[in-house]
Amino acid sequence: MTSFGANVNGTFANASYEGRYYNDMDSTKDKRSTFVICFETRLLCAIIVTAIIGNSLILTAIYRFRSLQTKTNVFVVNLAIADISLAVLAMPFTMTSSITYEWIFGDTFCKVQGIFNSLFCEASILTLTFVSLERFIAILHPLKYQQWMTPRTIKIMVVYIWLQSLICATSTFLFSKFEFLKFEHICTVDWSYSIGYTFFFVVTFFFLPFAAMAVCYFVILRKALEQRRKIASITVGEIRGQSNEEQRKTKQEHKATIMIAIVVGTFSACWFPHAVGIFCLVSGNCEWPDSYFIATTWLAMLNSALNSGIYGLMNSSFKRAFKSILLRDRFVTDANIVTVIGKRTQGVSRAFGNE
Repeated sequence: MTSFGANVNGTFANASYEGRYYNDMDSTKDKRSTFVICFETRLLCAIIVTAIIGNSLILTAIYRFRSLQTKTNVFVVNLAIADISLAVLAMPFTMTSSITYEWIFGDTFCKVQGIFNSLFCEASILTLTFVSLERFIAILHPLKYQQWMTPRTIKIMVVYIWLQSLICATSTFLFSKFEFLKFEHICTVDWSYSIGYTFFFVVTFFFLPFAAMAVCYFVILRKALEQRRKIASITVGEIRGQSNEEQRKTKQEHKATIMIAIVVGTFSACWFPHAVGIFCLVSGNCEWPDSYFIATTWLAMLNSALNSGIYGLMNSSFKRAFKSILLRDRFVTDANIVTVIGKRTQGVSRAFGNE
């Protein structure tokens, strides 16, 4: 979870996270009521449980039903792995810190938590960036899709996602350090340590990927509107001239793109308030209450619990698969799970490591 901080006077080199502001010792005291602490704990617990169950459902559905093993869903799997890892390896310690109002696990494990937060959040951002690129190719260059999006290409993308995420997480040891931010209840990077590193990190690992996603979906939207105008202007005879298979594939790709766009949009909505807080803190003159930063941290965490709901609501194949798994219906087979998301079956099994 990327979080940014500076002291209220804007003196980055002397800033400290021993309290929200280094010269405000009263801020180190927990002033919350028992009701507020219980509410925060239950909310975080609900987010963690939902994220674990939801992402486990996604992974189980794609593993069990071969028809869901599409090229697009390679990225869905990668996103689910990042989300469930964050829910298992990082969120419980944030919840504990929310209860105790301090870090009780030692400095070494704080550094480990800082790595986990950076690693899995960056993996989520990059996965959404690459799946946006995959949708861009599928919609704008459908005839080149099979040639460009080969199983080998997809594997390279996934490896790159995790390598860059690892660089993102470990570069902190070279240029900054990990600290426990009491006003967010989380171990993350001390962004006051090096303002140059702060801006490099934010631009390279956060804003550039989001800019790439925005460009991809802007162009996709323009193409979709273009196609709609063309469809509205063609005659019935021209419509009949198109093969049913071609129409089916086009419809599938558009549905897949809409679903992924909603996933990306949801991710952006969950993280945008946190990004606004970043600018406030880095400015050195931030007077926003701690409750804002705590709430936006939770909102960013909440994103890890939402994707399974989006897939279930937006995609009938995932919905049937989830229902089959939850009801333990062994008689549901691939014949009953007709995928409607980017079904490009040629070479897809190899992308998942199957022959």
